[in-house]
Amino acid sequence: METKLIKLLSLLGVACFALTSVIAETSSPTQMSVPPSPTPGETGPNIFIGADYTLWTAREAGLAVAASNFYSTPIAEDAAEQGKIFYPKSKLRSGFKVDLGVYLPHDNWDLKSEFTWFNNNMNQLHDADFVAGQAISTFNADGTSTPLTLAAASSSWNVWFNRIDLTMGRSFFAGHYLSIRPFMGLLGAWDNQSLHTKYTEDNIDSTEYDVHNVQKWWGIGAYGGMNATFTFISDSSNQWSLFLDAGTALPWSKSRGHQYSENKTDETIPYTFGNTTYTVAPMLETALGLRWETWWADGSWMFLLQAAWEEQVWFGHNNFVSPSSGTTGSGNGAYTMQGLTVKAAIAF
Repeated sequence: METKLIKLLSLLGVACFALTSVIAETSSPTQMSVPPSPTPGETGPNIFIGADYTLWTAREAGLAVAASNFYSTPIAEDAAEQGKIFYPKSKLRSGFKVDLGVYLPHDNWDLKSEFTWFNNNMNQLHDADFVAGQAISTFNADGTSTPLTLAAASSSWNVWFNRIDLTMGRSFFAGHYLSIRPFMGLLGAWDNQSLHTKYTEDNIDSTEYDVHNVQKWWGIGAYGGMNATFTFISDSSNQWSLFLDAGTALPWSKSRGHQYSENKTDETIPYTFGNTTYTVAPMLETALGLRWETWWADGSWMFLLQAAWEEQVWFGHNNFVSPSSGTTGSGNGAYTMQGLTVKAAIAF
């Protein structure tokens, strides 16, 4: 009896395994993220073109322009209020990406190039809100090491950012619903930054200073990462999926800066100098989003639409004069861009 039961359980296990395999094969998504033939163009696309609309905001550490609630005459403890640090304002700004790629006949690897453009343009100076005589400057304005006691302060920060990637990778399925695409390549980027700060000193003359920081930067280096896609809905011509893209780079970079101050009241220049810095500036990026794909003509044509939250972090990017130490080339802040990215692409 026990022998018959063991045989029955064994047969039942084999049957369940076979049924599971059949269901997995029939319900697995159409594998459009992998060229379906060793020779691109026979039964699948071999060229893909894409365009992205980006709505990002930019930030950079180390851009404090003023600090409030510094009392020239100490006050009672119960009357003191916590002050704040003031930074240039940042807003959501539109940008774009464009990419072009081709599937190679060598084991279905793909070759892709992409260009990214972003401009954080702030034409107007934005005022810092504090009580006159109870704030100090953080950037050097008069050429001395003593901060100014301020009656008013305003600032604007502009960034013009460009990036070009050239990568090669290969997509393949890890199971029925998860596809991954490791990639490697080369990254090049460059940007221009300007920080304009206007100070009005709290003195009898209400002396006005315009402090200008300008930085031009470029970097080039190895770039790699992985794209992961999890498909949760699929039929013969449509596919919905979640995706996570991640990448990192170590570009060798050069930063050239110029800082000068203008005493607008006396029409003099307290100081003007420049600095050049060479370093490796690490970069990390991620994008998490939702993707829809559809294809026709036996899979020879494909259209893709997706939306994602994207982030890029460029470390040690701020080479303006450090407000704390007053020295140049300190790399005292990371530059970040983050926001919505919407992409449309076609492959044929």
